[in-house]
Amino acid sequence: MSILGRQSVSNDKYEIFAYDILYRSNITDLYSTDLSTSASSIVAVLNDFGYENVIGTYKGFVRVDTEFLSNDIIYSISKQQFVLMILQSSLADEKLPERLNELTLEGYTFGLNDVIVNEDSIKRIVSLVDYVEYIKIDVLESDSYLVDKLIKILKLKNKIVIAAKVETDEMYQAYKSKGVDYFQGYYIKRPKIIQSTAFDASQEQVLQVWNLIQNNAETREIVNTLEHNHALVLKLMQFINSSFFSFRTKVSSLSQIISLLGRSALSNWLLLFMVTGKNKNAPTNHPLLLMVINRTEIMTGLLKLVKPDASQSDIDTAYLVGMLSLIHLLFEIEHREFLHKLRVTDEIEEAMFEATGFFGQLLVITRFIENADTKHLHEYIDKYNVNLNNLNSLINEAMIKVNIFDEMLKNEF
Repeated sequence: MSILGRQSVSNDKYEIFAYDILYRSNITDLYSTDLSTSASSIVAVLNDFGYENVIGTYKGFVRVDTEFLSNDIIYSISKQQFVLMILQSSLADEKLPERLNELTLEGYTFGLNDVIVNEDSIKRIVSLVDYVEYIKIDVLESDSYLVDKLIKILKLKNKIVIAAKVETDEMYQAYKSKGVDYFQGYYIKRPKIIQSTAFDASQEQVLQVWNLIQNNAETREIVNTLEHNHALVLKLMQFINSSFFSFRTKVSSLSQIISLLGRSALSNWLLLFMVTGKNKNAPTNHPLLLMVINRTEIMTGLLKLVKPDASQSDIDTAYLVGMLSLIHLLFEIEHREFLHKLRVTDEIEEAMFEATGFFGQLLVITRFIENADTKHLHEYIDKYNVNLNNLNSLINEAMIKVNIFDEMLKNEF
């Protein structure tokens, strides 16, 4: 049985370049540290999930070893969409350069995956530079001085350098100054918090509508307040009539939107639209925004697996917890400050900060799923008796939903 996840690889403008595919082929193998090995991961991506669902329109980074490179299954891989990232454990294989040369001539693209740069590895890394296009550096474990030296060599060779495991804004800024091309890591989830926590007038209007909905205001009052924000209404109309929902008839009024979506769903989408209009210079497919969509889909889907008789109120709460666990980062605002503006319940606040209660546990499981962390996930799989086939279907459906949302944002807004 397998668990699959993906992490975005982005440039310094937060634009996604590729997805790094995270995979475990055996959930009971608690001591495996390799998240994506050889043929099994490729088979899972191509057959079980469908590569178009996993990577969408982006490149896919897949970890491989020398055993895989000698297997004929390599010829079933799309040369245009996948980059084969060689594990550091394979770098010492004497036959590797010859095999890479053969496959490069056939049109395959290679990279080095999460290399730890030290005295022992740097010579081997440099010796393979002519056969690879991407070098992903583990910035946590590498020797800083040797990393600087390696980056200078790679830049002279016009290679693409990726800083992996970048966990803070300070690390991000440091490697950006070194000329790194792309970044992967939790820095994207933890941006530097700005001093101001104020929203502009347009965003305050959305918060006003959000609170009206939470307080069960009359539909007419909600519509009247929304109508003061013409740009938001236009965006909402475009969105509701997009392929993301695929309603049979064209929606033409705000009252109709409230009726079709429901009040809770509308209030949550309004929060996301606050983000897409926050910075005109920021890409609408910001990785964090897509992570919000993925997390809410996983949270609500997981709820239905764990509690098949869940009420609509339970589903709305799961969705809100998933959204509010990330959305404050999109505004670069302190988490509790943002929640206080929304006047959320103690149950929701405790779910996010103390991981307590049923919804707090759902959030913990969702985070493990996002990172394909089977070492910790297995405990909850057993506790809640979750069927792994159903879980994989949920993960796949969430990826598809994110891809549709991503394309909708790029094409229609």
